[in-house]
Formats: sequence, structure tokens, C-alpha cells
Amino acid sequence: MSAAQVVGLGLCTPVGTSAHMTLASLRAGLVRFAETEVLDETAEPVRASRLSLLDASLSRTERMVALARQALAGVLPLLESLPPGRVPLYLGLPEAGMGAQVEKEALAAALLDETEGRLELVKAHESGRAAFFEALVSAQKDLHSGRAGALALVGAVDSLADTASLEALVGARLQLGRRNPDGRIPGEAAGFVALARPGAPKSLKLEASGVLLGTALAVEPKPFAQRAPSDADGLTAVLHALQRDAVTGARRVDAVFACQPGDSFWGTEFTRAYMRNAALMPEPLRVLVAGEGLGDAGAGAGPIMMGVALHRARWRQPSARRTLIYGSADGGSIGACVVEMLRSSKEEG
Repeated sequence: MSAAQVVGLGLCTPVGTSAHMTLASLRAGLVRFAETEVLDETAEPVRASRLSLLDASLSRTERMVALARQALAGVLPLLESLPPGRVPLYLGLPEAGMGAQVEKEALAAALLDETEGRLELVKAHESGRAAFFEALVSAQKDLHSGRAGALALVGAVDSLADTASLEALVGARLQLGRRNPDGRIPGEAAGFVALARPGAPKSLKLEASGVLLGTALAVEPKPFAQRAPSDADGLTAVLHALQRDAVTGARRVDAVFACQPGDSFWGTEFTRAYMRNAALMPEPLRVLVAGEGLGDAGAGAGPIMMGVALHRARWRQPSARRTLIYGSADGGSIGACVVEMLRSSKEEG
């Protein structure tokens, strides 16, 4: 399948309400971890990575709508520059059982209203950290077949920082705290990536920042939700698929970005999968984990990590441009992709 080009990016996180602010803040090592109004079993405040502009009383759906609207603003100029017609939207959402219930219809309606009918929701993938990658696969297939036209919008949004979700986290004993040093810090994020099919009309004047070289999906038989030791079979299968691909397996990636929180389960999963796919991995090994700067952003981590991968200022060596990004959901869904940053016209000159 021919590689789709990344031609637009919109992000919103607790460390920045635009792609530029988010990427600059993450590069600078800024975090927004703060105590919340929710108390754990030891009566200590639960910490979360929250967008401070949003009121703490907002529900999970309301927070997700606000985050998604702000992220969508980053790609609206691109949508408005296109000829009349609807752009297909492929959306990544939280997985069931994680946090408060999400009103999916209300969220979708808010996004469609925000673009005044320019978007058409094709499919919503409800698989948490793997959802963005599932949406990428759907969009890439439709771009290749012509069903999506010349452009598709792939997005993902999540929030685990609302009161109900924080209380659910405490009830499941997943939060980082004095009694659980191997827990996670909940977070929130939203992002949208515009993909153009190869050979898109030059009249559209699309400027690509990167190329989506390959995607792969799998399911972990022994996921985190089962509370059993990780065998990493699902992540191993995803990496094997990318390594066998004629494009992505042509050479090593230059870095690995994980959409995971800080629980040790995920480190074990990656280590075991890494040992079985060493030929694909960077030398020396470089891994960036989303939880270090964003906490557990759930489904929203995928587009953020892709944005970081395509952020030119991050690279110190011009040859380091190819990044493996993966997301593993608590329920077992796993997705991954390889993206390559393109040289700008200034670099080429």
C-alpha cells in the first residue's frame, strides 16, 4: 500500500492548547501534574495531568468535547481551503470499562457542528491507546481505494481526569500513590492528523510534514486487564508485521515512542517484544513514553506522539527521521505505525 502523507496537525493537551505549544512544552520537559479534589484510600489527593483552563466539575464527555474542539482548530484552516465537500473523519475513542461513560453521540455531534458540515464521521474506534492506530488503518485503506477522496482526517480524544474517572481509578487501585508506587497518573489529550493520499492533486497545495510508512494491529492474549504477567505476544506480532513490511522493514527506526503510562507492566511488555524484534529497533535504543510528560492520556496519546515524531526541532541529527509509535490498551488491543519526517524546502535548499 502506498504511503499516505501527513499534511495537517492539531493538538490540545494540558501542556499546550495548540500543536506548537504542546510540542514546545514537551520538548522543554514541562508537565502539569497536580493534586485533584479526589482522595485515595489513604485520604491523599489523587494527582492528574489536567488542562487547567477546564473547570474541574466538567464531566468526561464535556472535557473530551472541549479538548477535541481546541485540537480541531489546528486543522480547520486546511479544511476550509479545500474544495466544497465533506472530509471523512476516523476517530479514536476510549475503551469500555476505563473511567466514566462517554456520550459518543454528543461528542461526534459537537465535532461535526464545529466544522459546519465539512466532516463526515466514517467510523469510531473504541479501543483506548490502540484506537488511533485502528483509525489510521481505516483511513489508509479508504485513501488507497479512493473511497476517502484525496484527504482524510484521523483523530483521537480521551480524558481520565474528570471526577468520576478519577474515582473509578481509585476504586480499581490503579492510581499512583503511597500504597501503589507502580500506579499511573491519569491525563487527557486530543489530536487530529490530516492524511493525503499519494498523488493528491497539486491544486490542493498540501504541504507534507511526514509520511505514514506502515501500520499494524494485533490483540494481546494476556492483557493488562487480566492482571497476569505480560508475554508481549500481541506487541511482538505488531512489530513482526512492521519488520516484514517491504517499506518499514527496509532499515531500523531512529526512535520508539510508546503511548503508555508508567506502570511496570508496559516496560516488561516492550522489553520482551524488543528482544524478539531487535533488527527493527534503533541503536542505541531510544524510547519516549507518553506517560512521562502527559500521564495516561488514553486514546489521545497517539496523535500527540505522532506530532512529536514529526516535530523538526526534536532532531539533532538530520538522518534521524524515522519513528516507531505504538499503543497498547488495557483490554489487549494493540496498534503501531512507522512515520518518517520529511525534509522541509529550507533544509533541502
